[in-house]
Amino acid sequence: MNALLMANRNRFAFFPSLIAILCFMCSPTGTLAAPAITSVEGTVGNGEMITITGTGFGSTGPTVAIFDDFEKGTNGSVISIASGSASVNQWSVVSPDYKPTYSTIQAHSGSKSLLIDFSQQGRWTQVHFSGASRVYFSFWLLVPSNSCVPGVNNPDGPNWKFAMISGNPWPASDHTTVFLSDLPNPAFTTMSVWYDSAGINTGGWGSSSIIKARWQRYEWYFYGHTSAGIIQGWELNSSTARTQIQNQLNVYNLHSHDLWGLVQFPAYARQDSVAKNYYDDIYVATGAGALARVEIGNNSTYSRCTNLAVITPNSWGSNSITATVRQGSFTAGSSAYLFIIDAAGVVSPGYPVIIGSGGNSFAPAPSTISAPTGLKIITN
Repeated sequence: MNALLMANRNRFAFFPSLIAILCFMCSPTGTLAAPAITSVEGTVGNGEMITITGTGFGSTGPTVAIFDDFEKGTNGSVISIASGSASVNQWSVVSPDYKPTYSTIQAHSGSKSLLIDFSQQGRWTQVHFSGASRVYFSFWLLVPSNSCVPGVNNPDGPNWKFAMISGNPWPASDHTTVFLSDLPNPAFTTMSVWYDSAGINTGGWGSSSIIKARWQRYEWYFYGHTSAGIIQGWELNSSTARTQIQNQLNVYNLHSHDLWGLVQFPAYARQDSVAKNYYDDIYVATGAGALARVEIGNNSTYSRCTNLAVITPNSWGSNSITATVRQGSFTAGSSAYLFIIDAAGVVSPGYPVIIGSGGNSFAPAPSTISAPTGLKIITN
């Protein structure tokens, strides 16, 4: 089935009945139809509550471990772990020595972001959650024109593991790390994942379109399994539509009892006197519905979007979702599209909305139904 999905993904628009069958086979919730939005009530503006009505959303939504656009912090202060300090929940731990800070120097959304100053090693922040076999996270990343990948100015060379998923505590359980190197500055490559000796089999290399002075969004999905695990990654930026850069299926975990319990930004970086880089709009979700989410995009077809903003759900049902709008870098008055992605990763057609206003009073005509390339969901 995975080969069929990869070979025919561009022809799926002409076979909706085939897609429905594939969605039913892949979905952990047994959803027969792809998601479709029929109405949106409320104002599609930052921090506003909306109700999305439709069909095929699936009964399983995400458990949001954290969403932070860093707007609640004070410029220059250390990232807070106080209750409610993030937009949803709060960070669990920040590095005890060289702490990351809120900054108004750069921002993807709002006026603030997370600044990591790599002139000192060990700056990171973690979110903890109950042990999970499925984890999805997304974030925006910026390397300014006057910065670099950490380690470029270090004799040992560039090394920036800019996100990590691990058991809690680390490194007692299997973990993986997304790695970014610089060969040479300012050209970038991305190592798909890095594994320790705990038992997850190794993967290959990927590539990334990240360049300096341009915000880049990354997404990663991890499913831990003894024989049929998944590691997938995507990227997008203002010039590059959402693209899959990592797709590893049948990844095995030799420690079947292990569950992930934390995500860290970054995982590791070499000390560098020049590197000062930024994270924004960090979202981490877990559980059987980790892939399920609501997003705003700038194209009616999800895979063609060059800008996306995750909306955080408050309740999730098969035909109705309530959510708090996080408009990202979308501006008031601009046209956009709302998407529902179900727990199997199947995406709805885009539903037209106006930022700062509401949804249109009509449902969009059916369009291409898409699922992540090679997606394979195994239920326990």
